[in-house]
Amino acid sequence: MSYTIDDAQAGVAPAPANVGIDPIKTATIIPGVFGSVALSMHNFPVAARWAPVYQAIVGCSAGSACEQKSAAFARLISSAQGKGFSEKLSFVNSGINHLIAYRKDSVIYGKLDYWAKPTEVLDKRAGDCEDFVILKMTALLRAGIPAQSMALVVLQDRRRGFFHAVLSVSTASGVFILDSLNNTVLRDSDLPDYVPLYSFSTDRAWIHGSRSGSAQVAEIKGGFAGVAPGEGLQPDTASGALARR
Repeated sequence: MSYTIDDAQAGVAPAPANVGIDPIKTATIIPGVFGSVALSMHNFPVAARWAPVYQAIVGCSAGSACEQKSAAFARLISSAQGKGFSEKLSFVNSGINHLIAYRKDSVIYGKLDYWAKPTEVLDKRAGDCEDFVILKMTALLRAGIPAQSMALVVLQDRRRGFFHAVLSVSTASGVFILDSLNNTVLRDSDLPDYVPLYSFSTDRAWIHGSRSGSAQVAEIKGGFAGVAPGEGLQPDTASGALARR
């Protein structure tokens, strides 16, 4: 593999009993989501998909062409900006889930896996699971949630038996999950069937593994580039060992 491990000591501290109000902190929180250890990676092959998308997320500013693509999206952002933390997450999660339709990349773009920019998702008014994440991250960034607290997490849903993507929001009070399959925002601890493979936050990438035992990190035979969230594996890629707990 061409990528290298940068930091093997990562994760999220246990949530305190009292979540308080607006638990977001400005310090970077490395996304050791779903009870995993997050290992920071260099030269991660899937990062080529993420880099231009993240630039487009940051570039979706007030009055930009991105915002002008959809009056409904602009109204959603405006409404979210005046809400408290918990209500903000719930409002954006359910709002985006209703704003666009779920369609596979193979149907929309003729490719098994295509990571669309916010303008493309809004133009098509449809997308697959990572496209929902991209729009939610865009809206929450505009609504005041720090970029370094959010991550796009690609995972295996062991119960449903497919690959999926969700948005995690890491706070001093725990990790919250915004999911295209659920209008309710849950804590990562409430989703035991989600096994994280890799994630992106700002311009960084992580691979995820188990906290216990020997070094058990997520692995896909043929490489992570073959994982297509919402679609499964590319035809020429066989499944290997996944992150285990």
